[in-house]
Amino acid sequence: MISEKLIRRSLLLSLVFNLVAACLLIFPGNALAQLAGFTASTSPLHTALAAQMVVALGLAYGWLARRPAIDRPLLGFGALVKGTAFLMFAGQWLFGALSGRFVLFASVDIVLALVWLSWLWRREV
Repeated sequence: MISEKLIRRSLLLSLVFNLVAACLLIFPGNALAQLAGFTASTSPLHTALAAQMVVALGLAYGWLARRPAIDRPLLGFGALVKGTAFLMFAGQWLFGALSGRFVLFASVDIVLALVWLSWLWRREV
């Protein structure tokens, strides 16, 4: 059984993960970004917008972790965002547009999405 404490920790983990991912998006040439499979975008505007959204979502996860009660719809939305992001990355990998290392890095998203959905499902039943 997944506890609320574990959900809160996973939300804080997601905050950190999103902040790291945003830094890697902005600086794709650094060694960690290269190891994770990040590549430079052709559009600095798209990169900046993507990083801004990743940071905003990460801050929302951190805020949610600190709330007295976990907002179920917001957690569900977070799971949807993380799950669909991973599916998008996996699809891009299948078509040769992303490296397998990037998809491996992004697999944190699908794991978090499944943990959150599992907790939501069990709390409902």
